Amino acid sequence: MALSPASLVTRALHTTSDFPIILGNTVGRVLRDAYQAAPSGIRRLGRQTSARDFRAVNKIMLGEAPLLEKLNEAGEIKAGTMAEAREAYKIETWAKKIGITQQVLVNDHLGAFSNLARRMGQGATETEARILVGLLEANSGNGPTLSDNTALFHVDHGNRATTGAVISDTTLSAARLALRTQKGIEGCVIRVTPKNLLVPPALETVAEKWLATIAPATAADVNPFSGAMSLVVEPRLTSATRWYVTADPGEIDGLEFAYLSGNEGPQVESRSGWDVDGVEIRVILDFGAGFIDHRGWFQNPGA
Repeated sequence: MALSPASLVTRALHTTSDFPIILGNTVGRVLRDAYQAAPSGIRRLGRQTSARDFRAVNKIMLGEAPLLEKLNEAGEIKAGTMAEAREAYKIETWAKKIGITQQVLVNDHLGAFSNLARRMGQGATETEARILVGLLEANSGNGPTLSDNTALFHVDHGNRATTGAVISDTTLSAARLALRTQKGIEGCVIRVTPKNLLVPPALETVAEKWLATIAPATAADVNPFSGAMSLVVEPRLTSATRWYVTADPGEIDGLEFAYLSGNEGPQVESRSGWDVDGVEIRVILDFGAGFIDHRGWFQNPGA
């Protein structure tokens, strides 16, 4: 005699069946798909890496190579040295568990189960995005304090506009110039190429106009920023006026985020429920982030 869906679920929960494991794998696949399909804007501007454990991730930055000197008549080659700097952050564990009741499992032909898994994946993405945005907007929008006891965005770092202003050719030029003329820890000019314009949704239309490709009738109508930068919109930014210009994370250190090695992205585990009549699913995310250099990011408070 065929068993009802309820009977099948009950048997799975009260025997040594691996139904919860199979269920957990199903959740994991759906969650993964949803997690990967909903990336945040700010995540595109950071560099992904991994860490072996939960101890502080120390990032050492070497200064510029010493300049060469002309040899004297004796042919003596003088020794040189390189300065160094260090920033650190660490991975932390973020988690949540959800009980999937017997009724949800039995009624899964309505799609409730798949919808739950997708929401869990979106929740993992949202968690990461909020961590990154929270880091960027720390200290009243000036970013985290770095190892030199100065906020990420500061006039001493040459990466913050002294007066906030709207996006224009003048302010974009100033931002680009600030990045182009950044100097390394030993005072030498380094390569920083402005690549992205990061804005909140309130500035999306204005930003699109300044980055648009047009066919000018005269030289005066040329848009110097046409195709020069990519637009990145981050809806979680709390300021409607503040905007940023950033370098490619592959070119220079800046925002970095890491997962525990082998646990990239959310991890899913399941077991037969004890506190709930069904199956318990838990999602664990081992994730951390930090700014390891200020030279690839510029901020304008806007107006």
